[in-house]
Amino acid sequence: MPAPAQDFQENAVINGIQVSLQAVSVPNQQIVHGNVFPLALIFTSSDISNRSATEQFLKDLSSKGVFTELLNKHGAVLLRGLGDSSADGFSAFVNGIEKSRGRVPFEQIGLAGKRHNWAENVFTANEGPPEARFFQHNEYARYTHFPANIHFFCNKAAQHGGGSPIAHSAMLFERIQNELPHFIKELSEKRLINQQVYPSRTFSSAVSKGNEFYWEDPDSFGHEINPEDSIETKRTKAEKMIRRLTDDFHWNEDGSVTLKQHVPAFRQHPVTGKPTFFNGVVGRYGTAKSHGALEPPHRGSDGGFYLPNTYDNGEPIPFADLDRALAISRELEFVHAWEEGDLVLVDNYQVSHGREPWKRGEERVVLVSMWDEVGPKPKEWTV
Repeated sequence: MPAPAQDFQENAVINGIQVSLQAVSVPNQQIVHGNVFPLALIFTSSDISNRSATEQFLKDLSSKGVFTELLNKHGAVLLRGLGDSSADGFSAFVNGIEKSRGRVPFEQIGLAGKRHNWAENVFTANEGPPEARFFQHNEYARYTHFPANIHFFCNKAAQHGGGSPIAHSAMLFERIQNELPHFIKELSEKRLINQQVYPSRTFSSAVSKGNEFYWEDPDSFGHEINPEDSIETKRTKAEKMIRRLTDDFHWNEDGSVTLKQHVPAFRQHPVTGKPTFFNGVVGRYGTAKSHGALEPPHRGSDGGFYLPNTYDNGEPIPFADLDRALAISRELEFVHAWEEGDLVLVDNYQVSHGREPWKRGEERVVLVSMWDEVGPKPKEWTV
């Protein structure tokens, strides 16, 4: 177990209440570029029931740039012991942290998963079946529109499984570059097409059982759709949102819509300057493989369609390269074992995440909050 890479401790007195955050070690932490990954901080308070004091302490630290500096340095920061595992508590903490450092809520467009809003800027994580493993991906990295940060919070922890593995995207890039330099070169030069089929609720087209989503949904392309709208009006309104992501799309006979988003394979982190493996290729391939959907028509065992990533010229990506990249991503994982009330802050530009299965019948509720920064996105990195 590595010692924390830095001696971090912050203390304050808020309305007579003594509060502190201190770095601690947790099992299986890694060292990435000389920094502990993830950084783990324990919160203590002389009155843990006073949420307003906790919230104010976090706001004060954030306004001083503390969390921005820690996220740039470590990529992910665990806050444990905040004293409230409710959705409202998470909302208070995360809104305080993010708004105090000038961040704005991320607008979801094209959500391809089951997710519900529980509180201000707080949503359930993907509600897919407990047996499903989610492989490493940066949030919305397959898209042209993606958040700067995604933060996770444990409302209910499963007793068996259900951990959240995270991996450092700069390390993933480095490992793949060392083992598969030809793959990095081809990804850089050829770029990517990311394909996604969105079923229609109106026409009851094929969906992924247990993880249903539709283009009419409010966080997909239905932001302006009203229940009484005609199908022609619904499509017109949906196309307005689709074109914010891509002009490369078509409607299918079953009422579904297929999008192709043209994206780079790598991004340069705006602070560290390091290239990151930011494209969703590994996660998409792992999911398609686990559902038996690697071959046409790419319909999975759950009934959904998992169209493959291709190079931007339409050329298929060799399975051998994808298999090794997927294996490397699994090798790099730090699996966070949840305790109720844990809050994990994540720099989406340099840290990917996944989900481990858990025992059916056990309750596991992990919530997310996504945020953006004002200004341009990280630049494309090329060989």
